Amino acid sequence: MDMREIKNEIKREIKTELELYQEKVDHNTKELELLKQISTDNLMASYELRQSVESLAQNDLKLEKRLESLTRNDLEFEKRLELLTQNVQRLQESQETLTRSVQKLEKSQESFTRNVQRFQDEMKEFKIEINKKWGELANRLGTLAEDIFGPGIPYLLKSLGYETELYFFDLGVGPKGRKRQYDVLIFARSEQGKKKVFVAEVKNQARSEDFNQMQKSLEALPELFEPVRGKTIVPILAAFRFPENIETYASKRGVLLVRMGGEYLEPLNREVLERYV
Repeated sequence: MDMREIKNEIKREIKTELELYQEKVDHNTKELELLKQISTDNLMASYELRQSVESLAQNDLKLEKRLESLTRNDLEFEKRLELLTQNVQRLQESQETLTRSVQKLEKSQESFTRNVQRFQDEMKEFKIEINKKWGELANRLGTLAEDIFGPGIPYLLKSLGYETELYFFDLGVGPKGRKRQYDVLIFARSEQGKKKVFVAEVKNQARSEDFNQMQKSLEALPELFEPVRGKTIVPILAAFRFPENIETYASKRGVLLVRMGGEYLEPLNREVLERYV
C-alpha cells in the first residue's frame, strides 16, 4: 500500500470518527434539551406543588379556625343545654307547685261551693222571713197614716170651730159585694149650730186620682150609711205628702186638704169650708 492509500484510509477513519462524534454530540444535545424540558416541567410542577401546599396550609388554618369555632359553639351549646336543663327542672318544680295549688284551689272551691249553697239556703229562709216582716210592715205602714191622722182630725175640726158629736174610725158599711171602707167619719156641729159630716180619706202620698175615688165613695155613702142622709158632707184628704199645685185643684173639687203641721195637723186650703156654710 502506498502513502496515498494510507492517507485516504486515515481520512476515512477520521471522517468516520467525526461522524460518530457528531452523532454523539447530536444525541447529547437532544438529551440535554430533553433534560432541560424535564427540568422546566419539574420546576413548573414544583411551583404548582408549592402553591398546592400553600393552599393546603391556608385550608388547614381555616379548618383549625373552624374547629376552634365549633369547639366554642359546642361549649356554648353545652352551657345552654345545662341552662335549659335547669329551666326544665325549675319548670317541673313550678308545675308541681301549680298542681298542688290547683288541688288546694279545688278543695277551696268545693268548700266555697258548700258555703255558697249554705248561704243560698240561709238567704231563702231570710227572704221568707223578710217577706213576712215586709208584709207585717206594709200592713203597719198601711195603717200608720190612719193611726196618725185619725185621732187628730177631731182636734183640727175643733180648731176650725166644730164640735165633734160622733166619731167613726175605719168604718165599713154596706152589704156584701158593695161594702165600702171609710177611714174617718165625724158628725160635728159648728158654733152656729149647723151640723155637718166630715169624711176623711187618709193617704201616705196623695195623688190627683184620689179625688175621683173620693167622689165615688161619697156618692155611695148616703145609700150605704143611713145616718148621713140629708146632711152636708165635707170631704177631707189627709196625707203626709201632696203633689205641687194640688191645692187649687182640690179647692175646685171642694176637698179640704190636711197635712202634718207645726203643732199637729193643719189645713192647706181652709177657705174650702166656706162652701159648706
